[in-house]
Amino acid sequence: MDSIHRHIIPAQMRIIMLNLYLVAVASLWAISATAQPDSIRYAFPTTVVSATRSAQPAAELPYALSVVDADTLGAPRPAVSLEEMLRVVPGISVDNRHNLSQGDRLSVRGLGVRSAFGVRGLKVVLDGIPLTTADGQTQLNNLDLGSVGRIEILRGPSSALYGNAGGGVLSIRTRQPADAGLRLAPRLLVGSDGFRRVQLQASGRGAAHRYAVGVHQVQSDGYRDHAYAKMRGLNALIHRRIGEKAELSFLLNAHDAPYLFNPSSLDRATAEAAPRSARSFIVRQGASKKVSQTQGGLSLRYQHGAQDVSQLVLYGIRRSLQNPIPGRIVELDRSGGGVRYVRSGRWRTLRYTGGIDADWQRDQREEFGNGGLAQDDVGQLDDARIFDRVQYGERRLDQRETVRSTGPFLSLDVPLSRRWTLSLSGRYDRYRLAADDRHIQDGDDSGARSLGEFSPFFGMNFRPHPLLALYANWATAFQTPTTNELSNRADGLGGFNPALDPERIRSVEGGLRARHPRWPAEGEISIYQLEIRDMLLPFQSESSASEETYYRNAGRARNRGLELALSAYPSARIDVQLAYTYSQFTFVDYVVDAVQLADNEVPGLPAHRMFASVRTYPFRSAFVGIDVEAVSDYFANDYNGPPPGGDGARADFINGGYMRVDGRLGWKRSGWTVFAGLDNILNQRYSGSIVPNAFGNRFFEPASGRTLYAGCTWDGIMRE
Repeated sequence: MDSIHRHIIPAQMRIIMLNLYLVAVASLWAISATAQPDSIRYAFPTTVVSATRSAQPAAELPYALSVVDADTLGAPRPAVSLEEMLRVVPGISVDNRHNLSQGDRLSVRGLGVRSAFGVRGLKVVLDGIPLTTADGQTQLNNLDLGSVGRIEILRGPSSALYGNAGGGVLSIRTRQPADAGLRLAPRLLVGSDGFRRVQLQASGRGAAHRYAVGVHQVQSDGYRDHAYAKMRGLNALIHRRIGEKAELSFLLNAHDAPYLFNPSSLDRATAEAAPRSARSFIVRQGASKKVSQTQGGLSLRYQHGAQDVSQLVLYGIRRSLQNPIPGRIVELDRSGGGVRYVRSGRWRTLRYTGGIDADWQRDQREEFGNGGLAQDDVGQLDDARIFDRVQYGERRLDQRETVRSTGPFLSLDVPLSRRWTLSLSGRYDRYRLAADDRHIQDGDDSGARSLGEFSPFFGMNFRPHPLLALYANWATAFQTPTTNELSNRADGLGGFNPALDPERIRSVEGGLRARHPRWPAEGEISIYQLEIRDMLLPFQSESSASEETYYRNAGRARNRGLELALSAYPSARIDVQLAYTYSQFTFVDYVVDAVQLADNEVPGLPAHRMFASVRTYPFRSAFVGIDVEAVSDYFANDYNGPPPGGDGARADFINGGYMRVDGRLGWKRSGWTVFAGLDNILNQRYSGSIVPNAFGNRFFEPASGRTLYAGCTWDGIMRE
């Protein structure tokens, strides 16, 4: 099939991509032509990461790894979404749905794009405590972005380390506490469409303890109609030394969203003519979400020796959800938890990391008919009253869903010489997923699935130069269906869906990391190919009375890609960040309704994505920044156009590419930061995300137009 992407990339984007390529090549050529650096002042500090489950220098690892410093990249304002923090990372797509009810969609190398809400395909860890539940779901709305200090992203299959993690790992660290005494950091951000974010952080240290506590509240009217939202939360991290060798850590994350309205997706004509609108049926059905969630854990870290460390983690989660959607009202009560033990160290020259994870999850799911809102309430509600006004129908589903898993693992790094290191990892996971049907008036739809998966990893790292590292790896991975996916049968009968299989992934990858010895700059290049069997894809039933999302397995798919990143500091007053991702995601074998879709492009994934950021400091206390993001066209459905016998032009099934320019400026003095900015300066009309395979060609989720914001922060020591 002819690709759409060679025709639709804007000329400006092609120029930027070419310049990015030339800069990266020139930097690497300069490094290769340079002997050992003649001064230590040209050396970069060693970056130590823990996303691989033990603290290791990033340059010695055969993985595609990126580290985001929130204090640097999020400046000069508190980040509102993960999109702002992760745009600088190649290979990861963060689709801003401009809908707090659904949240941003994250995908790494095409894995996770199927998620209707939340995050799939990524293992997310906060301060060593898993945020991802046993079935592979992660909700990130509860994350206090103002408390985030550092994010490590491991791109590529990671099942050999984490089990149900086909796309990679997102390891998040809370902002470090104050060096001493008490530090307070209040933050305020206001913006267009009634956006308000208030945050207060307190941190400090004592002789044997450290702590960081943050509270926040976010409220918005939304860019679109029927998009009102309110969220509040708490994030607390406390460390306590126990003797000379042990440290006990406590993490508590609490999130409460009294209301999150959902404007849903639109067809192309409506998205272009009335991007702020919500579908009328959605409004009449009172589509919205109320969420309460608490996660926490205890971590005991023990230092056996200079390089021998063990860690025991106990964690749990409790979540409640009330979710009116078209045709149904979903009520969910979730509990879960687990225990993790990891030990890492050295034996002679060999470095090892091993342990075992055990996780469990129980969901009590109920569904009722949705009688919608009374006529007098339609379009008149903008707060939590909507959950009292929506009319419940008869019970349709009552079932208990359980997930249990165990996974022992072992990882070895074997130095073969001064320049070569071999990495070997392996993990065996045992999963059991079950549904107990308690609404048997329409028959007993109970069911269960058990599966065992062995996930190996082989990697090689080569250091021909102190400022240059090359690596290659081969790995397999898997992703189980979530409880939500297993409970949604396309026949509408509920119960357990026995037709869904886990995704199974085979990956090969190569890349390099380089640092320029004289002109401060560092970059990375990686190429990969993923072979995916039984890829899980969403679709909607052909019913105008429902927008429920169901899931099915594609036979086989192939994901190929190239990722480039460059960070440069040409002077003390200029920072430059560049990232470019090329992706080619296609079906190899996929039959839908007797139609073979081989060679079609996987929907929801652009072939080209570019981000560039320049920040300058023209005066000692002032800063100015410009961000540019460009994304190419991509298809919105599996057919890459109208289905056989369907209506609509081919353009109605393509999400158009765009180029967005954001600007920001600010002033710092005496602990105060005052800032303002303008997002989407050119007022581009585009959809930041789509709903793949949506019924009625309602794929598009329009993004905000020109958006103004302003705010202030203060960071100061209250007590020494």
